Amino acid sequence: MDEEGRRARDLVEAALDGVQPLVTMSREGLALIALSPPDHASDLSGVPAFLLGEEALAAGALRIQELDSPTVPTVEAGAVGQPVLLLAGDTIVGGKQNRVINVTVWVDADATIQLPVTCLEHGRWNAGKRFSVGRQIDHAMRATLVDRMAAEGPARDVAGPGRFLADQGAVWAEIGHRQARSGVHSNTAALHDVYEQEATAARAFAAAFPCPTGAVGLAVGVGGRLIGLDLFADPSPLLRRWPRLVEGAVSAALDHRRAVAMGALPKPRQRYPDPAALDRMLGRARAALAEATVSPSVGRGTDVRFTGERVRGAALIVDDRLLHVELLRPAAL
Repeated sequence: MDEEGRRARDLVEAALDGVQPLVTMSREGLALIALSPPDHASDLSGVPAFLLGEEALAAGALRIQELDSPTVPTVEAGAVGQPVLLLAGDTIVGGKQNRVINVTVWVDADATIQLPVTCLEHGRWNAGKRFSVGRQIDHAMRATLVDRMAAEGPARDVAGPGRFLADQGAVWAEIGHRQARSGVHSNTAALHDVYEQEATAARAFAAAFPCPTGAVGLAVGVGGRLIGLDLFADPSPLLRRWPRLVEGAVSAALDHRRAVAMGALPKPRQRYPDPAALDRMLGRARAALAEATVSPSVGRGTDVRFTGERVRGAALIVDDRLLHVELLRPAAL
């Protein structure tokens, strides 16, 4: 690994080292663990103020559109006036079909990039409404999204967003399973039809569990084990993102409950993750960093990907500062 790669790996390791639970909240088999920052948390004083994707779309500071020659796995994203941080797992609704953003990306102010996405609506390919922000997919669904990238790594001999392709067939299959378990059936096989059914429960749960002051991350437990974790460099992005993360966590819990009821999954041996589960996930991620793949992001910055025992990880570094880390438990484990 070259010097740039080692520096990127060290930044991710420092972010994961020393993370501790701040507040644990649980209800009906879903555990939310708000995370406190390590003592050596990143200094973001040199990073310009940025909007998250949903904020930028609402403010007209982000344009997302189909390419001139539209393709399923790529759309065009342009920031207007200030930088935008697009997060892996965010969905965009409209265009020729609903999509999900595959990787966390920084878009410079007044820059335009080609964004790697995956279809969430199998049965539509026509000119719909302009893209708007949709629900963030949950950690369990995100694990399906990254499994191919984790197995193959970003392709160094492929330019642009094609380096970060997901397994489209696996994503469509998982949407089909979720529609069957939820009893939702739609002509276009859209994941958002399931999310619409869950919206009331998801919003109520998010309102009941506000983001704790000072938290920089959220780990989610479903079925007695941790399924994912998001970590930011400081509290502000998490506070702004919190309701969307919690709504996604509720979707994962509801789907798990349905899968158990139908016999597709065994009944969990314990209702919530044990106290050492967070340390195990963080430890596995740190161990996997030794073989991390470090490559240019499709926006500005550096993309870091790593695969270890029962963990998939990705991070975005911009101007030598770590902005976001995601850890996911592989979908099959």
